[in-house]
Amino acid sequence: MLPENAGEPRSHAFLILSRGGILRTSEDEMEMPSPSLLWLPSQGGERIRIDAGARGYMLSVDDDFLTRTISSAPEGSLLRPVLNRLALLPPQHLHGRADEIAQSFLALAREVRSPDRVSMAILGAHLTLIGLHIWRLAQGDAPAEVGVRGTGHHVLQQFRQLVELRYREQWSIGRYAAALGVTEDRLHAVCVRNAGHPPRALVCDRVIQDACMRLQQMDVPIEQIAFSLGFKDPGYFNRFFKKQVGVPPGVYRRRVKAQRAGSTGSYAAWP
Repeated sequence: MLPENAGEPRSHAFLILSRGGILRTSEDEMEMPSPSLLWLPSQGGERIRIDAGARGYMLSVDDDFLTRTISSAPEGSLLRPVLNRLALLPPQHLHGRADEIAQSFLALAREVRSPDRVSMAILGAHLTLIGLHIWRLAQGDAPAEVGVRGTGHHVLQQFRQLVELRYREQWSIGRYAAALGVTEDRLHAVCVRNAGHPPRALVCDRVIQDACMRLQQMDVPIEQIAFSLGFKDPGYFNRFFKKQVGVPPGVYRRRVKAQRAGSTGSYAAWP
């Protein structure tokens, strides 16, 4: 089990090395022979029955950690579409790699049991490696996939998570869409339908939220705030902020300070 946040959706992987089991979905029932590798994204409602005496490994990872890991990996654009769907890789697709993949499961278990300063990096590396094995083995002959389960709400959730990680890097909407494994049109439709705003507006809202917090709480030059938010030109930041908020950042900061000073003065006048 990888780092967990209470209540967070979780994805799972099962590596079956002996005996087997049954995978039940809302539409089908499939055998899981040995060796086989199963990836279950968090939004599914599948049920699994493992045979008595079966040997293998199970991985459970919350979606926030999974999103951070994939988005920071150079191969993230490859992994996102694969890990968004349920995939069952039977023996003929593992091509004798089951023992090699098992080493990553073992490494993950060791790091969880005895964490240290570099454990998070090692966890991310082996999680990425398992994802790459799934991607590689799923190429060519189509594996026994059971539908693509990329619901609109799930895509929106992943987009918001990715925005939280990357909004200071001034990513284009095309780059967000590529990292999520969807087209720009699909991302736009999902955001408008489920959040009421296009993706660009959601990114701008997150930038403005951070900018307002910094202007209220940090006594540093506005240019420094602009650079910390990924703006290369403070003048562009001023125009962006005014367009979104209605006033330039300097005016916004002065108004906040004046409101706080007035509030403090009113308390001093109390008996």
